[in-house]
Amino acid sequence: MMRIHVLALFLVCAVPASAVEVSQSGNKVLIGNESFRLGYDLKSGAISGEDLKAGLTVFSSGQFTVDEMGWKQPEGATREWSATSIEDEFGKGRRLTVTETPNAGYRPIKSLHVRVYDGLPYAVLGFSVTNPHKIPARIARVGILEKAKFLPGKKMEDPKVLRGGAGAEPNRVESGLAIEAHNNILATGKVDGKRLSVVVGGLGYRDFLRFIQFDGQKNQLTVTIEDPQGKTVEPGATFDSADTVFLDFTTADPFESLERYGLAMRVANDAKPNAYDFPTLCGWLVSSGHYGEGKPINNSKDLVGQMDLAKESGILKYTPVAIRLEPDYYCNRNYGDTQQGWWDDEHWAKYGSLTPPFETFGKFCGKLHEMGGIPFTYIQSNMPSNDFAAAHPEWMLNNDISRLHAEHRHHMPFVKYDFTDPGFQEHTLAMWTRLGKDGLEGIKFDYPESAWCKDGGFEDTSYSTTNAYRKVFELCRAGLGPDAYIHERNLGEYGTPRLDVTAGIVDLQRVWGDSSHFEPEMASRMGLRWYKNRSVFGYYPDGKSFKGMDTDARRTMLSVVGLISGRLELGTSFGRMTPEEQHDLTRLFPVLRGTQSFRPVDMLLPDRKDPSVYCYRVDPDWSQVILCNNSEQPMKLRVPLSGDQSDTGSLGHDPDASYYVYDFWNDEFVGEVGGGQAIERALKPAQTLTYSVHRRVDHPQFLSTNRHILQGMLDLRDVKWDAATRTYSGVASVVGGEPFVITMAGNGMVPAEAKSSAGTATVAVGDDGLARLTLDAGEGGEVAWSITWEAGR
Repeated sequence: MMRIHVLALFLVCAVPASAVEVSQSGNKVLIGNESFRLGYDLKSGAISGEDLKAGLTVFSSGQFTVDEMGWKQPEGATREWSATSIEDEFGKGRRLTVTETPNAGYRPIKSLHVRVYDGLPYAVLGFSVTNPHKIPARIARVGILEKAKFLPGKKMEDPKVLRGGAGAEPNRVESGLAIEAHNNILATGKVDGKRLSVVVGGLGYRDFLRFIQFDGQKNQLTVTIEDPQGKTVEPGATFDSADTVFLDFTTADPFESLERYGLAMRVANDAKPNAYDFPTLCGWLVSSGHYGEGKPINNSKDLVGQMDLAKESGILKYTPVAIRLEPDYYCNRNYGDTQQGWWDDEHWAKYGSLTPPFETFGKFCGKLHEMGGIPFTYIQSNMPSNDFAAAHPEWMLNNDISRLHAEHRHHMPFVKYDFTDPGFQEHTLAMWTRLGKDGLEGIKFDYPESAWCKDGGFEDTSYSTTNAYRKVFELCRAGLGPDAYIHERNLGEYGTPRLDVTAGIVDLQRVWGDSSHFEPEMASRMGLRWYKNRSVFGYYPDGKSFKGMDTDARRTMLSVVGLISGRLELGTSFGRMTPEEQHDLTRLFPVLRGTQSFRPVDMLLPDRKDPSVYCYRVDPDWSQVILCNNSEQPMKLRVPLSGDQSDTGSLGHDPDASYYVYDFWNDEFVGEVGGGQAIERALKPAQTLTYSVHRRVDHPQFLSTNRHILQGMLDLRDVKWDAATRTYSGVASVVGGEPFVITMAGNGMVPAEAKSSAGTATVAVGDDGLARLTLDAGEGGEVAWSITWEAGR
């Protein structure tokens, strides 16, 4: 018979010093705070979750499993629990551990760890495994919450789900509760007329991926921590996994819950993705006749020439420029011998990437730095050159090169590096360290799918597939340093899962296959991951060429890539870029930093396949807004300024206030709109425009600038009003040779006198009733300005 062992039978184990309580009632042990409670039935193993504020059981009857399929097993196990106080990166709280020890058979001892924190509405779930047997145990699938019954006795009305995509995985809001997804999910809808949202997904990553399944027909939720190879636990050893799961079912607002998840994921993985605060010219993309110009510049000499053209163009007054050399010689030539694996100047020169007078990476990087550029390059993740594999068979998977002769798709070789091999790790780290000393600052990992070695063959058998994959990028980070830009081109080819497992290592993931055009779903793949964007990863939709784009199309692309993405890669060379194209490009820099991104506020509306409204709340009184016409027909978008964001797609402002709206690209004052009303704008087919929305105040205020697409957010600072002297002042980041214009509403006052700390300052009132201050500071710089105002007539 099953025996239940407890530490304090039928007693409540309250902890006065903590808002988190752990207790036992009958067979059930409970852990919770003021928001929610999780329960574990020590007799049946059933796990449940209650939203205390809503008085709702969100799930019940879940199980904790380790490599189990639900077969009927002979009874005979001991379940016991313990609780400890914790204080870690998430704060103070309590950890409940429930351990199940089989009395017979081959199963390991398994422990479920549940962490609950003071004042936080989510739980952190993890596990450990002890192997009491004389043979190794390879743990491959942990059901952290297996077949939990969702909303027992209740029904969710109008349910919607959103998968937490990675790489080039499509992710759109879908109706219903049926979903299978890697990484994380959102499920949201109404229960008894009130919104309920569930966000669950991977938190800390090391050895395993995450998989979440909502079975809509059976109304079941399953969350697993798994890996194709699994993690070896030696006889007598305990494996305390660093892989954890985030679970929030008490934050009703889906936007808030997802953003809380993204920030928690950032903390758990110590993720600090570097911002690509510059455009990147891609040598391969420009050289491609299909995507770019067919101009063969993908070599060190010609790319230095591009940097020279960039410098002459004046763009460096606005932003640095990165130049990426792509040594993409493939195995379908030269009998499979390439640069890959050798990774030295000799081989990069041999195959045409490093050309005189810049025949070494040191010379190439040094020259770019001298000119104000940022050197980038490219590597094929796990596609060894045949001659390298033949020279180092001991560094290949299984120490085996017997399939070296077999032809294969260029990015799916039969012979691969073993990134767990100590000798190959030393070789790879030395290469990255050398390139870092040469001055290399950024790297694109192409075909990372080739490094997902699901069949194992590792020299170090303690590695899982996930951990071995992470090692590819960890070695690069160790060699190039924390400030390097690391890019994972994860397209998921050949069924390879697109995952978040590189969180905390990689800066950037690509969301689209090879392309140079723009289409609305590109925005969705980035925008519907806004809660992870900037906080955990950067995302971008491959390079973009200006060819074939008119003014509206170009500005649409720049708005989406510049604001929703934040990384712009160019397929138009500096020799071909027109002054108008370069002017529009410079409006994006500097890029938006920090952990906040534009919310797709209308994502839950029934008619929005792709979000049309993105909102960035600068402060309670100021929002930046992107409006997208995702159709090929003209349309009028109507955006409420106030109201429940989930239900109406509103901007979430005060219904009793009044707001000014300004169109950046058209340099047009849209007008004043009441907080209880809506912004209505007619957009051309496939057009995107950006707006600044300011709450009206009782003194002069700025509405926009001509310098930057965020209209004063990044190019103005220290702006203030002095009522005693009727002076409005601030500091502007002025670029030499370009007049800096600040558009202002006087709110019943008119400008009298303008001053600046450098150059000239003039102010005039236009036909639209707005005042415009023009600063011309010669060589530019940080320019202090002020305007005195007088009462209007």
